[in-house]
Amino acid sequence: MSARMDRRSFLKVTGGAAAAAAAGPAVLRPRPSEAQDPNTLVVAWDSDIDTLDPSAFKSNGGYVTIANICDGPIGWKVRPIEGKPGVFRSRPGEFDGMLAESWKEEDDRATLVFKVRRGVKFPSGRPVTAHSFKYSFDRGLQSPGYMKLIIPRLIQVTDPAQFEVRDDYTFAIKMKAYGPMALDTVALSNNAILDVDEVKAHATKEDPWAAEWLKRNAAGVGPYRLVKNEPGVEIVLEATPNYWRPKPQFERIVLKLVPNEADRVLLLKRKAIQLVSGRPGLSPKNVKSLEGEPGLKIVQVPDTSCNYLGMNQKKPPFDNLLVRRAVNYAIPIQAILPNVLYGYGQQMKSPVPSLTPSHLGDYSPYKHDIARAKALMKEAGVKTPIPVDLAIRVGWPTHEQAAVWIQRELDQIGFKVNIVKESDATFRQVAIKGDHALSIESWQSWINDPFYHLSFLFDSRQKFTNLSFYHSEKVNQLIDDNMHEPNVAKRNAASQEVQKIIIDDAVWGLLWYDNWVRVMTADLSGFEKRWDTFERYHAVRRG
Repeated sequence: MSARMDRRSFLKVTGGAAAAAAAGPAVLRPRPSEAQDPNTLVVAWDSDIDTLDPSAFKSNGGYVTIANICDGPIGWKVRPIEGKPGVFRSRPGEFDGMLAESWKEEDDRATLVFKVRRGVKFPSGRPVTAHSFKYSFDRGLQSPGYMKLIIPRLIQVTDPAQFEVRDDYTFAIKMKAYGPMALDTVALSNNAILDVDEVKAHATKEDPWAAEWLKRNAAGVGPYRLVKNEPGVEIVLEATPNYWRPKPQFERIVLKLVPNEADRVLLLKRKAIQLVSGRPGLSPKNVKSLEGEPGLKIVQVPDTSCNYLGMNQKKPPFDNLLVRRAVNYAIPIQAILPNVLYGYGQQMKSPVPSLTPSHLGDYSPYKHDIARAKALMKEAGVKTPIPVDLAIRVGWPTHEQAAVWIQRELDQIGFKVNIVKESDATFRQVAIKGDHALSIESWQSWINDPFYHLSFLFDSRQKFTNLSFYHSEKVNQLIDDNMHEPNVAKRNAASQEVQKIIIDDAVWGLLWYDNWVRVMTADLSGFEKRWDTFERYHAVRRG
């Protein structure tokens, strides 16, 4: 395939274009594809890179790329899933060494000490050392990205002096006190270790951390290296020579940006690609249509992604508790699960996901009960009909379909719902400003910890993620008191107390948890599902 081939040409030569398919025998025959190269994995995805700055990326494309080209000190350990050969999943509190070969705790667990893996080199030939670790963590704490907010909150580090080089191969993080989320935080791909000299060579007075250069350039070391970054077309990764891990089976990863889901389905059916990735990648309806497709297989495991109905409590009538409870009783979740998710998701019974420690799955009273919902609306004393816009994002088919089901039921209890479709960027801007009254939201906690989850979504001091604009002093206090609580039993009990308050306050309209779903050619295996949901390709193989 030509390095300059665009999306339309790619679809044409692989037989993916609908018009070509209709043309019959006269259509151009597919020429040999990268998908048939035993050393190349071709993936279609629905995202693109926003930046390769580990402290600042937000797009799925940015995350996936960094996770495959830049190692951090440690990563989440994965174990085989019983009954799912070739599929692996993380377990809470389990980690593997990456650029750190070992680690230990000191000072009543308030200090983490990492031994840097010797002999690892950046693409420049410079060695990875404790100085690389310190610069990368210093940069996260001080550069313009969001890690400057994450690090103080999760590991109680506010001063670069708390990142300590003890010798060339020993690095320490001196926290204010023990933090239950410390190792999970270090495991984030945001803490990719960077080549100090390479980054500094591209810094300027106006941009001392080289954030602008890092938008399109990589400065870390991982199982793959970036060899092509053509926005809107494709990303190409190649195996890193002399990497510290065994050589991956796929020496080349081609990530094709295919924005249209129908095109992704066609390419997959024609085996012009081997995998569809992304969030959502493929809608449950299309996944269902591929069940039993010759030469393909579907892998799914439960995930921590939450989809919920956001009710802005600064806007009437959602400032009324009885109205919010009525909405929960009106949600037709038992119809949404088979007709929207097609079995590729689970009912949400608590705002904390079912895979997260301390999940409270048997407390919520909410079930579809229109009579109960009508009675609550009457008790609330609100004047009906109530006109309200229900905001959803374009390109999120499950949200679009669920919105129609929700619209019908809310109309029965006194609302006049208008579904408004917004681009992802517009949706996010409007949500953060607090201008949505009702919306379908999605959230996935990169750290699988109840207080990471609760802090971002229900702490009233969170300006960009508490999109229901919920305020409870008791919840704020419980979060503050238990964020860094070392006693696991006490911490879990506090989490369950918060969950009860949130459910009683009907903060969210409880919808569903997504499953992690991938559709691929039947010969692939070695997929590893971590808490952040994004693939690392070094373990993927044929057979």
